[in-house]
Parts: sequence; structure tokens; C-alpha cells
Amino acid sequence: MSREDPRDIIARIAAEIASKTALDVYTKQKEKENKRRRDRRLRDTKRLMKNYREIKIHAGDAIASLAEVADEDYEFFRIMLGYDENVDVGAIVRSKARSAIMLAHIDAMLRAYEIICLTSKRPEEQRRYRVLEAMYLRDEPVPAKDIAEAEGIDLRTVYKDLDAACEKMSALLFGIQWIERE
Repeated sequence: MSREDPRDIIARIAAEIASKTALDVYTKQKEKENKRRRDRRLRDTKRLMKNYREIKIHAGDAIASLAEVADEDYEFFRIMLGYDENVDVGAIVRSKARSAIMLAHIDAMLRAYEIICLTSKRPEEQRRYRVLEAMYLRDEPVPAKDIAEAEGIDLRTVYKDLDAACEKMSALLFGIQWIERE
């Protein structure tokens, strides 16, 4: 029976340790990247909710098409932007179109979230929708203090409810991409 050379044993053990270490490092980096993406989506959802009213105004009031731009309007834009001959009114139209598409998606997901919450047997789920709606969706936002009083909850719970609502909205807004990254 031949004995294995100690150098071969050391090399094999070192390779196993290096392989395991590399795999651990790769796994941790992947988890960190997934968390960063998830955090970014959650942050984006919160920004969308906080700016919902403004997005709605922009999508509704902005110029709908180049056909709507009268010569005097174009001249106004040109003057307003410093006599720049390269005023890109098309960019304004594209911005409105993107806002309208995003708003339609947000509205559809808000309706879905409302149904999910209001049909839930859990009172906190129903409350979370009411908090989100009062804080971000109404024409006039309700101050967090007033929401807390109306709901009979602590002020901190209002913000926890908003966070939980935005988590659910992120799943609805981003779909499978949100779920895959968890």
C-alpha cells in the first residue's frame, strides 16, 4: 500500500478550503447584490408613492402630442428656455407618455393592493391601505399625526404601516423581479 505524499495531502486540503472560501465569498456577494436591488426597488416604490400626486398632475396636464403645440406655445417654450432653437418639445411629449404609462400601472397595482387589503381578514392589512391612501393618494395628504389619532395607533406605527404597504406595492409593481431577489 502506497502512502500519499504529505505535500499532496496539504495541496488537496488547501484546494478544498480555497474552493469553499471562494464559494462563500461569491454567495455573500450575490446576497448583498440582491439586497441592494431589493432596497433600490423599495426606495423607488416609496418615491413613487410620495410623488404620486405630482405624477398624476404631470400625466394629466402636460402636453399630450406635438399636434397640441400651437405656434405661440412653441414660441413661449423657446423664449422660456433662452431662445434655444433646439427646444425638444418631443422630449416633453415623451416624458408625458412615460408618466401616463407608469401612472396607469401604478393605479392598476393600487387597485389590486386595495382589494388584497380590504378583503384580508387581518385588520392591520386593511389599516395599512388606509394609511397609504391617507398619506399619499388623497388630493390633500393627511398628516401622520392625524392618521395615528384616527386609527388609534402610535405615530411610529403609521410609518411602519407605510413601509409594509410599500413592500407589498413593490411586489405588485415589480412582479417576479421583486420576488426572485428575495
